Amino acid sequence: MENYFDTNKKELCNGCGACALMCPVNAIEMVEDEEGFLYPKIDKTKCIKCNKCKKYCGNRNEKDIADEKAYIAINKSKDELKFSSSGGIFYILAKYTIEKGGVVCGVTYDEELKVIHDFANNLEECKKFCGSKYVRSDLKNAYEKVKEYLERNTYVLFTGTACQISGLKNYLGKKCEKLITCDILCHANPSPKVFEIYIKNLQMIKNKKIKTIWFRSKENGWKNQTPIIEYADGEKEEENSYFKAFVLEMINRPSCYSCEFANKRRITDFTIGDFWGIEKIDSNVNTERGVSLLTVNSNNGKKIFKELQDKMIYEEVDYDLAASFNHYHNVKIHKNRNKFFKQMEKRKINEQNIIKYLKKYTKRPLYRRILGKIKYIINHVNL
Repeated sequence: MENYFDTNKKELCNGCGACALMCPVNAIEMVEDEEGFLYPKIDKTKCIKCNKCKKYCGNRNEKDIADEKAYIAINKSKDELKFSSSGGIFYILAKYTIEKGGVVCGVTYDEELKVIHDFANNLEECKKFCGSKYVRSDLKNAYEKVKEYLERNTYVLFTGTACQISGLKNYLGKKCEKLITCDILCHANPSPKVFEIYIKNLQMIKNKKIKTIWFRSKENGWKNQTPIIEYADGEKEEENSYFKAFVLEMINRPSCYSCEFANKRRITDFTIGDFWGIEKIDSNVNTERGVSLLTVNSNNGKKIFKELQDKMIYEEVDYDLAASFNHYHNVKIHKNRNKFFKQMEKRKINEQNIIKYLKKYTKRPLYRRILGKIKYIINHVNL
């Protein structure tokens, strides 16, 4: 099987950093490239050619059998649904872990709006992990801290992308009974560098600091796809140029276009995500406050799910049918992706103008806009 270390093909590396952690002589450093993604760099003067970097690579899905169960799932607590992106299932898992004296590792913003993995040991802190953050998160030292907690016999709920969880499992090297893993049904991982430049451009335009970004706010309903920018002075506005570039596959990591984990063989205990296509599977489900697609993927997951069923409204659905409407397949690269990143590398796209270029390069061709308008008129005309 091909690997990044032999080929230098960026589509073969997801940047989890497990290889660097497993190197016995610390010969590997994770270095940011011109697109803003991390890749391992080997110091050949230190390398002893043990090949552990290849052995422990987190970019391999080694689960052969798909024995997952799929569910429509909604948190029964209306309060908990309010601050969740979809059906509020993450918070149920977080509460389960905290009540066992455990910790939760999830994705949040730091003070500079960088997207990072962090830890929480109480439910109030867990709220910072709720809500979608469409940026490749910085794992920092999350793997090492998870290992420390497990060695202290503490429960850990680790949430992230499937590739990040694969890296964690390879780093730990053994099955840990008190580790609960939940991957987010991942569309792709956008560039942290693009996000940083986007934030700076927004703040320059408005001449004030951004407090947070709600990529999936429910203020305009669960299905609303327009992010809400909240500024430090309380002003809110809708702005979707970055989000649109992400959805159209223009700013995502190269490995996302050939992802090993975008299929029905899930390596985690649970997978959660928005249940797109729900109306075609069960039109009676109330989706006003959000609904999750939950898959239970392991024996450990099945055991925990039985304990938590009274916390949610749930219905088992056909796994293949649910997968057909959601992200169980690779995404296609946008035609302007390479052009966009080349211009960003040359600083033609920068903190002064990135929003303009995000809009320019994701704009639909004129003929498609015309066809879309015609289709809209046909669908809405009174006959």
